[in-house]
Amino acid sequence: MRALSFSVLALILVAACGNTNGPQLQFRAISTAQGDFTVTPADELQIPPTRTLPTPTPGGVNRADP
Repeated sequence: MRALSFSVLALILVAACGNTNGPQLQFRAISTAQGDFTVTPADELQIPPTRTLPTPTPGGVNRADP
C-alpha cells in the first residue's frame, strides 16, 4: 500500500512539472498609471511616547481619519 501511494504521488509530481509549452502565469504590470489601490499616506508616522495603548472610547473618533 505504501509503494502504491508513493507511486501515485510521484506520478502526480511528474505530471505537474511536465507541461512547459502551455500557458503560464506572467507577472507584469498591467498599466503604469496610479490605480484605485495605490496607498498614499495622509500624514507621517508618529512614534508614541510610551508603548501602552490608550483605552478605547465607545463612539469616539479615529485619530487616523482626516
